[in-house]
Amino acid sequence: MTVTDILKELERERYCEVVTSWKEIPIRVKLPVRWVSHQERFVSFDFKDCKFRQVFSDTVPVYIKVRELFLICKVFSNIRDELVLEVDAPVPAPPVVLREFIRVEPTENEPVYASFCVEDNCVVRVKVADISESGVGVLLSKEDTKRLIDILSHIATDVSKIHTPFEIEIELPKEGRVRAKGELKNIISREGDLYVRLGFKINLKEDQTKRIRQYIIRRQREILEHLKSI
Repeated sequence: MTVTDILKELERERYCEVVTSWKEIPIRVKLPVRWVSHQERFVSFDFKDCKFRQVFSDTVPVYIKVRELFLICKVFSNIRDELVLEVDAPVPAPPVVLREFIRVEPTENEPVYASFCVEDNCVVRVKVADISESGVGVLLSKEDTKRLIDILSHIATDVSKIHTPFEIEIELPKEGRVRAKGELKNIISREGDLYVRLGFKINLKEDQTKRIRQYIIRRQREILEHLKSI
């Protein structure tokens, strides 16, 4: 099925589900379809009653769900009461939909910290970029990056080491310290950035899971309350 075929089908729909995320929280809304342009690949939605208008921007992927299909889009316009999306292509169900556990970003006022060791190199109290019950992403400072980049590069290219478990201690602002076994899943470094992001899959005992779950529920509530107020 081509994009044009999908848009023709979408044109017959009164409402469509539009999916994006904000601070790692999935946002799914049903919006009335105003009009569809097959040639320009534009889809217009009535936006006036949407409570989450501020989250739709060029910085975060936006998807239109058409039955079992997803269309990845760019925000062409979000002025006043109309959201216009420019359709790019059909894609598999995006991670924001498939994610089993809610992931949240800590606040600057109440940061979350993690400590871990990579072979003989230990990193203490680095800031956590995002966290869920099954994973944690951390940001290395410029100083830590210089100190560990060689060993990280080695791990990234050594299949036998990339699944090596690490002892990780996570420091939550109110819920206390949590100990976990971490498995390095990805290393992200962008040209010009002053940091490297490490992504760990974590395994927790039940009592430790409860602490992280309590933090995530509390943080999610804060994020949604803030979103509704802007």
